[in-house]
Amino acid sequence: MFSESRLRPPLPLIGVTAVLTSVLILGCSGRRYDPAQATRPYPIDRPPTQMLEIQALRSGGDLILVNASPFAFENVDVWVNQRYMLHLDRLGVGETRTTWFGDYFDQWGETPVAGGFFRTEVPTPAVLVEFEIDREGPLFGAVAILDESTY
Repeated sequence: MFSESRLRPPLPLIGVTAVLTSVLILGCSGRRYDPAQATRPYPIDRPPTQMLEIQALRSGGDLILVNASPFAFENVDVWVNQRYMLHLDRLGVGETRTTWFGDYFDQWGETPVAGGFFRTEVPTPAVLVEFEIDREGPLFGAVAILDESTY
């Protein structure tokens, strides 16, 4: 009645399915490595001297920065966990800025695990957030709000 060849899927279909599965698995990884995006090393010789009235909190794959201070900041570098950095042109008075955690890079061009629904690794928490207002002055701490349930 039925031959064995009729019950097996065609060979090209198996190949296409294997390729699509591989692309989906590799495409959903939460970590990127791009040496062209490498930043300078964290300025370990300049510890933070005071706290700013800025809150930083994770929400899925984002890092949300809330400037509750009466000051606007221009050309500021945001450091996370003394490793990852993102340059902001401006953070205005009272501004809430949502940044994607995958846009922060370290000195080798690696990003933290951003998180989100399709993540393949445990997201990197934002434990220590600091602002570098100029390259010679001290760093300024921000209030990192940790909420483990959002990861």
